[in-house]
Amino acid sequence: MISLWCRALVAALLLVPAAQADTLTYAVTDESWAPYWIVEEQRVSGILHEFMQALDERLPEQLQPSHPLPPLRTQKLLREGQLQIECCVSRSWRSDAEQAEVSVWTIAVLDAEEMLIFAPGRSFPYQRLEDLRGRSIATVRGYGYAGSDYFQRNDGADALALIYRVAQGRSEAGILDRLEWRYLRHVESQLQAPSWQVEEGPIIHRSQLRMRLHRDLLGRREAFDAAIRSLQQDGTLARIVARYAPQPYVAGQGEIR
Repeated sequence: MISLWCRALVAALLLVPAAQADTLTYAVTDESWAPYWIVEEQRVSGILHEFMQALDERLPEQLQPSHPLPPLRTQKLLREGQLQIECCVSRSWRSDAEQAEVSVWTIAVLDAEEMLIFAPGRSFPYQRLEDLRGRSIATVRGYGYAGSDYFQRNDGADALALIYRVAQGRSEAGILDRLEWRYLRHVESQLQAPSWQVEEGPIIHRSQLRMRLHRDLLGRREAFDAAIRSLQQDGTLARIVARYAPQPYVAGQGEIR
């Protein structure tokens, strides 16, 4: 009995601030996905972090973050209803039965766009994923990529390693999130050096990022949708994006498969 009580207490502490009747807790993981979520020890920032803070001001419920937790832990806690919100992911990333049965999805918040980058003057024609067949493409180790069955992965440790590999001609192209590229250009001065120069290519994949609500919030989905639309329509979301990715960002029209 004492052991069970201790485990329950630990689980509750992980979700501090403690949930109250009008408080909803959203997942924060301990892994950065810049510029969407930037986690440095216990300090959290990023586009989606600021979006959740802005959304909190548009809803009657109080939205509070969990402590940064491993991604699989946050998914388990949402399945169990101890977390109520995940922001923001593609439906295809949570398509297994255990996740799908507890998920209610809002309208799209924004699009995550993957684009090709090339060494200067070394681009090749691209119209569809099949055009990558047989090519050496710089990628990040552990990441999944649309069309990876067609090309040869050339894995690096992170996005900077990917960019440098392309700039040096060690891969024919690289695949990089468009907002991540603009964020890195904003914060990493080394990308201005001649040895790091690359060119932006076409978008090859687009995922709509939505809020995932626990099914107990089904009756609140319309309120969440309305609050999201208000942040999009009054320019709040665009201003948040611009702070992290200063170049103009144009959302796409859906998911590219």
